[in-house]
Amino acid sequence: MSATHGSDRYVAGASGDSPGHEAAGHEAGGHKAGLRGLVRRRPLTAFLLLVFGIGWPILAVAVLASHRVIPGAGVPVEVFALAVTLLVMLPAALWVTAVTEGRPGVRALLGRAVRWRFGVGWWAVVLFGLPVLALALGLIFGGTLNTTNAGQVLLQQLLSVVLAVVVINLWEETVWAGFFQTRLEGRFPFVVAALLTAVPFAGVHMPLLLIGDHITTWSVVKGIGGLLILGVVVRLLIGVVMRAAADSVLAVGVLHQLFDASNNQGGVVDSFLDGADEGVMALAATVLLAAAVAAVCWRRPGFFARR
Repeated sequence: MSATHGSDRYVAGASGDSPGHEAAGHEAGGHKAGLRGLVRRRPLTAFLLLVFGIGWPILAVAVLASHRVIPGAGVPVEVFALAVTLLVMLPAALWVTAVTEGRPGVRALLGRAVRWRFGVGWWAVVLFGLPVLALALGLIFGGTLNTTNAGQVLLQQLLSVVLAVVVINLWEETVWAGFFQTRLEGRFPFVVAALLTAVPFAGVHMPLLLIGDHITTWSVVKGIGGLLILGVVVRLLIGVVMRAAADSVLAVGVLHQLFDASNNQGGVVDSFLDGADEGVMALAATVLLAAAVAAVCWRRPGFFARR
């Protein structure tokens, strides 16, 4: 497996929330006051203010509708989640990038979203690593393989994965991996950047913990803990695979969806595995895959260096 790191990796990570990056964000004419000035000085802070300031109220509508406080109980929660991704997070990331890096920065970020040349071996890891590992672990721990209507199930799962990648996961990872985590990797060590990204990555989903018939303080606390654990594990895997796959956001967008397909009920692992918890198996597979990719790439000069 081999990969080359695109030069735009360092362009994309060249601006962050620190005084050391402030000068690079100023236009030649000097510092500009106001909102754009704040964005140049604190791009990630500005991004988070936009995402949580607009995104959480949108998700609050879903919560209120689900409890019939307002109309709209029949609207799927996925509609609200999609709106936050496409109408809030993605535009915020692109706007902050445009303010701090101009059009070349935006082109570089979007270019990573369609970067597909990073080696057949790494494509195999992205496409098959998580579901195959999760199924294997399920069989090892007492599960059985269900191959009933295997062809039809595979086709349905393939179509579902492709649709989800195109509609949401690619753009979600353009935000979190291509924009947010990449910038943090310019300021912090690799693991620290992944941990810091996990917090808002999990946090943006937290209002959804209030949807349901039996909401308690304990259920919310457990939900927050679960989101943070998943966030940390996923961000570590996303970060290491992104570097291995030539900084391709496309690669990690597909990987994100295959995690969902391996982790969720009705997904590919759940469809083929009986007698084992697909969520537990997917989480364990994510940890193992991240460790395996890190081990393979460990000796590459500068692989885990700051951007």
